[in-house]
Amino acid sequence: MITLSASQCLLLTVHFASESNIRALHSFTPARLDVLSPELILRVLLTYLPESLPPHEYTSYVSEVASRLYLDVEREDVEVDINHVEGLDDRELEKRVKKVRKELRELRPPKFPPHAPEDILTRFLCHRAEAIDRETGLLPLVKELVEPFLDRNAYLRTWYIAAVLPLLRLNWEYYPEKRSESTIEQFEEFDGKEGVEMLMERSTQANVEKAAGPDGTAGESAVGRDMKGLVGPWMYGHNERKRRKLTGKVVAEPKTPDHEPAEDEELATGLRKIKLNGISDDDMTGHDWEYAYRWMVHQATTNFPLITHLIEDWDGPSDVDFGGLESRSRPYLDDDIQRKLELQYAQAAFASCYAVTSPSEATVRGAHGVLARLAELLDFIPPPDLATSVDSLPRIEQHTTKLDESHTPQHLEPDHLFTAEHPLTTPRMETYMLLQMIVYTAYQLLGLGSPMSLVSVAKLQFYGTSESQMTVLKRILQTCTKNGKGDEAQWTSDRAKIIWLWNWGIATDDTAATTGAGVLGNIEKAAFEEEILKVYLDTSCYMMISKLYLQEHPMLSAAQTEQAILAKALEAYDGASNGNRSRGGMRKASEIISTFRPNFPSSTRFRQVSALLAATHSLSFYSLTLQHGVPFQPVSIRVSQDPIGLLSKVLEQNPGSYTKLDDLIAIGQNLIAAGLVNTTDDSTALATSGGQDLAKQNQDADRRITLMAVESALREDDFETAYSYVVNRLTPSSLTPKENEDDTSWRAAFLAGRFRPTSSTPPSLRRLEQRTELLSLALLLAPKSALTDILSAWRRCEEEMTTLAKSQAAEEQAFDDHADKKQVLPGHFVVNATQPDLVIGQKRRELGRLASGAGGGKGEEAPVSMFDLTRSAAAALGRGVGGTLGGVGGLAGSRKSTEMSRSGVEGSEEGEGPGAAGERVRRRDMVANAVSGGLASGLGWVLGAAPAQTTEQR
Repeated sequence: MITLSASQCLLLTVHFASESNIRALHSFTPARLDVLSPELILRVLLTYLPESLPPHEYTSYVSEVASRLYLDVEREDVEVDINHVEGLDDRELEKRVKKVRKELRELRPPKFPPHAPEDILTRFLCHRAEAIDRETGLLPLVKELVEPFLDRNAYLRTWYIAAVLPLLRLNWEYYPEKRSESTIEQFEEFDGKEGVEMLMERSTQANVEKAAGPDGTAGESAVGRDMKGLVGPWMYGHNERKRRKLTGKVVAEPKTPDHEPAEDEELATGLRKIKLNGISDDDMTGHDWEYAYRWMVHQATTNFPLITHLIEDWDGPSDVDFGGLESRSRPYLDDDIQRKLELQYAQAAFASCYAVTSPSEATVRGAHGVLARLAELLDFIPPPDLATSVDSLPRIEQHTTKLDESHTPQHLEPDHLFTAEHPLTTPRMETYMLLQMIVYTAYQLLGLGSPMSLVSVAKLQFYGTSESQMTVLKRILQTCTKNGKGDEAQWTSDRAKIIWLWNWGIATDDTAATTGAGVLGNIEKAAFEEEILKVYLDTSCYMMISKLYLQEHPMLSAAQTEQAILAKALEAYDGASNGNRSRGGMRKASEIISTFRPNFPSSTRFRQVSALLAATHSLSFYSLTLQHGVPFQPVSIRVSQDPIGLLSKVLEQNPGSYTKLDDLIAIGQNLIAAGLVNTTDDSTALATSGGQDLAKQNQDADRRITLMAVESALREDDFETAYSYVVNRLTPSSLTPKENEDDTSWRAAFLAGRFRPTSSTPPSLRRLEQRTELLSLALLLAPKSALTDILSAWRRCEEEMTTLAKSQAAEEQAFDDHADKKQVLPGHFVVNATQPDLVIGQKRRELGRLASGAGGGKGEEAPVSMFDLTRSAAAALGRGVGGTLGGVGGLAGSRKSTEMSRSGVEGSEEGEGPGAAGERVRRRDMVANAVSGGLASGLGWVLGAAPAQTTEQR
C-alpha cells in the first residue's frame, strides 16, 4: 500500500466506497493520510458510498476521518486488495482519476448558508442527508446518520430539528400511508406560509375527533399533535431562515431568560399565563408563528371544529415537541418574543370565533369551549354553562356594547381580524366579555329557532339598523309561532330570552330610554313590544296579553295596545277567504274583537271593526263574484272605494235577493258604521264621524240600497215589489228643503214609473195608474234638469191610459149596443114583444150614463191639452219645482187617491152613492193641476195656463 501512487490510492478508495467496504477503508485510509486528506475521503464517501447503506456502519469511520483520530482498538486488520489498481498503466490511471475528480461532490451543500460553520463533518452530514432523502426517501436513515452528531454545533441541531424532524414525523410517524413528495432541500426553501400549510395539510383532512389514549381516555387531537410536533420544530429554524433572507445581516441570538418566581410556578404546572398588555404594531414581530395564527383564522371559516380542538390541546408557541433534541441551555424564543407571540395566539383564538360562518349548535358549543380555554390562558373567570338561564348570565358595561364609528363591517372580515389593536380580538377583559355575550346570544337564537353565526351576531350588534334587527325579531317570533308554542309557560320562557336579546340584561337608569344594549337593542321599546303582542294574538295567548298589556304598569300605552290589537284583527280579516265569522281568518278576527272589546268599551275603532265583521258575515250568505271571475273575499270590502256598491252585484248575482231589503239595508248601515263609505285609502278606512253625519249617511245609504232593490225587482219583472218599495220606503213624509236634496228617491220613482213589462200582455188600467202615480212622485222630487224626461214618460203613460180608456169604452158601448137590440131570448116571457127586465135594466144604465155625463163628464169635455201641460212644465223650469208644489197637498198619499179613483169608477158603473159620478176626477187631470196650479198665482198667467177647476167654475 505504501508503494501505491496518489492516483492509485484515490481510485482504490473510490473502489472500496462503491462496494460499501467500510472495513477496508478503515484499514486503508489511515495508512495513506499523506495523499488522502479527510476532506477528500469524505467527498469520496459522499459521492460513491451507496445512499441506502445503513449509517451505523460508517458513522464512526466518518467521525474518525473528520477528526483525524483513528482508534486502533476499533480498527480491524483487513487484508487490503490492491489488485484493482495494480495493473493499470499511467494513461489509464490518469484517465480514471480525471473522471473521478470530475464526479466528486463538494462537501458544502448547494444551498448551504454563508453563515453556516466551516466544519467538514457538518457539511458532510447535511449534504449526505439530502442525498439519502433525494435518492431513497428513507428519512429514518437520515435520523440514524445525523442524531449522533447533534451536539457538534448549534447549526446542525437547528437544521436537523427544523428541516429533518418535521418531514420525518410527517411521512414516517404521523401519516405514513400518504407521504409528502417534498424533499429536505425543497422544504428548506419554504417560507412561513408555505411551511405551515404543507405541515398542517394532513391534519385538515384527518378526523378532528381525538384518538383514544393508551389508558383509554381521550387523547390528543391530530391537529394539536401536528402543531406541536410538526410546526413547532419547524419554528425552531425561524432565525436560520431569517438569516438567509437578510444576507449580510446578523440576527441576534435569543437571550437566556431569567424566569421570575411566578413564571417558574406556571412552568411547573405546565401552563403559562398570557400577560395582557395589548397588541400594538410593534408587537407584530414578523415571526413565522404569525403565519400559523393566520392559518388558524382562515381554517376557522370552514372547519371550526378543527380549530377548537387545536386551541383546546395547544397552549401556544411555548408548547412544542422537539423530541428532546432541543438545546437545554438556550430556548428557541426569548421572553419578549414569546410574550408577544402568546398575545397573538390569544388574539387568533378570538379571531377564529368571529371568522366562523356556520350557525350550527356545534359551532356555538365550540366557541364556548374556546371561551373556557381563553379564561384559562388569560386567567379570567370561566364562562357559565350555555344552558344557564338568561337571568343568571353575566353582564357587561354599557359602553362596551358599541364600537368606534371609524370601524366598519369590513373589520369583521377574516383578513382584518388579526390586526393590531382590533376592537374585538385584542386580548382584554372587555373583548372577552363581549365575545362571551355574543356566544350566549348565538345560543339563545339557536334555541329560539333562528340560528346565526357569531360573525353575523357581531355585525347585527354593531352595524345592524333598527330595520334589520326588526327583521330578525320577526323571524324569531314567526319561528316560535310555527313551532306551535301556544303554551303560556313556554312563551314566558321565550319572552325572557327575547327580552334578554334586546337589552343583554343591562338595566338602565334612564326611564325614558327607548333602546336596549343587546343585539336587538336598536328596535324601539314600543315597536318591540308591539311585535310580541301580535304574536301573542296569533297564538291566542290572551291571558298573557291581559297580564302584560292591560293591567297595572303595562308594557304599552292603552292607545298602542288598542292599535296593535285592531291591526292584528284586521290582518286576520284581510287574510280571510270566507266571510263567515265561524271560519278561518274571520273567526280569528271575531275572536280577537270579542275578547278585548270589554277592555275598550268606549273605543270607536272597536265599534267600527265590529260593524265591519257583522256586515261581512251577512254578505257571506250571498253568492258574489267580482270582475274577471275573482271570488269575493272580505278584504274586497276594505279595498273597495264604494263598499255599498257591492250590494248591487249581490242583487245582480242572487235572483230574488231584492226581497230581503231589510237585510241588505242592515249590511249597508254596518258598512257605514265601519267608516268605509267614501274612503279611498286604508289609513282612513276607519275614520270616525259625528252622530249627525252618521245619521245622514245611513239615510242616504237606505235610499241608495232601496234604489238598487227597485232596479233588481224591475229586472226580474216584479213591478209590484218595486212599486211597494218606492211608495212605502222612498215617498217623503213632508217636502222639507232638506229632503228636497235627495237624489235617489225621484230616480227610483222615475225608473219604476217608466217601467214596461217584457211580456206581450198589455198593461192594465191599474198598472198605468200606478205608473202615473210614481211619475207624479218623481215630478215632485226631481230637480228641474230632469223634468223634461219625466214629463215625456208621463205623456207616454197618459197616451196609453187614453188608448186603454177608449178601448174599454168601446167595448162597453158594444156590449150596451148588443143589449139594445132587444132580441127575444128563447124561453123568456114577452109582453107586447118586449122583455121588461131588460128594458128596465137598460134604462137604468142609460140613466147612469146620463148622470155621468152631467157630472163627471164635464171633466172629460174640458181636458188639459198636452200643449198646455208642456207650456206649464217649461215655465216651471225657470223657477224650479219647489215653489209650485204648495197646492199639491194630498199627492203624498197617492195610494189613497188611487183607491178613491178606483171606487169612483166602480160607483159610476153600479150607481152606488149620490153624485158618485160627479165626484170622479181623472188622475192625469190632477197631475196637470199639480204642475200648473201654482203657476197661476205667479208667472203662469203670462203663459196662459189655467187649471181645469177654474175652467169648470167659469
